[in-house]
Amino acid sequence: MKEQYLNIQEVALLIGCSVPTINNWYRFKKWNPDNPICELLPEFEQRGSRQTRYWKRQDIPRFLEFRQNIVRGRNGVMGSVTQKYYKKDKKNEAS
Repeated sequence: MKEQYLNIQEVALLIGCSVPTINNWYRFKKWNPDNPICELLPEFEQRGSRQTRYWKRQDIPRFLEFRQNIVRGRNGVMGSVTQKYYKKDKKNEAS
């Protein structure tokens, strides 16, 4: 039987989250490869460096397990990726 591959939009729909959320998960995995929670995220297949990523349909339970086990909130494990903000320059603010 031929394996069925899913793109990121299809994966997001099946697991009930957004595409940017999945992108943040993989950004976290790239920046923190030694974190044990990253082992839950399945590897994707990609033909070129800027081509579409594909996951196997059988990877969906691993996504659901990852989503269930991550600590949420600004102090959670993903805070280094999701809490990107900048400090305002006080002299450029209107009085």
